[in-house]
Amino acid sequence: AGAPCDAKKGKVVASLFDGSWYRAKIIEKKGHKATVLYVDHGNIDTVSIASHLRPLDDGLGTDKIPAAAKEAVLALTEVRSTDDDDGLDAARMLQSIAWGKPLNVRTFCDVEGKLAVTLLDPSSSSSINEQLISAGLARKSKQFKVDAIARKMVDGSGIASLAAGLASAQDAARRSRVGMWRYGDVGEDDEEEK
Repeated sequence: AGAPCDAKKGKVVASLFDGSWYRAKIIEKKGHKATVLYVDHGNIDTVSIASHLRPLDDGLGTDKIPAAAKEAVLALTEVRSTDDDDGLDAARMLQSIAWGKPLNVRTFCDVEGKLAVTLLDPSSSSSINEQLISAGLARKSKQFKVDAIARKMVDGSGIASLAAGLASAQDAARRSRVGMWRYGDVGEDDEEEK
């Protein structure tokens, strides 16, 4: 059966996936199950703690061997939770335009342990960030977030340019009443200043 695993949120463990053991970080624990992020591949799974999780050998921890997969967020692009229809539609759109395709990534900086990126499909003239906002399924981050990212960069002109493009896409989506804008302006209570 193997050694019992101390399943705490944030702990890196060994997790069984498709018959093999992989390094995984526990991101949520509910009862006898845990949701894990496979740190070397980027996929997420919900598994039984008793049968699928084991302690990880100290020599294999992410402090000794860095994770191969890097967590990222779409820079300056705010999307609702997948519990919301618009959030689910955004996830589906992202999957349809990005999954299995060669993409270019522009990395701006680290934001709370995740890379802030723009995804670019070489066959499209606009970024995937912009496409989601143009469809009304996401919106541009507020200016304080733009400023926070710009302060982390040596040259903030790239992030300022992205912000301007996303603002134009959002204005067009709002005027066209697509996605979250279909009933008019969206309230500001979705995004609190920190």
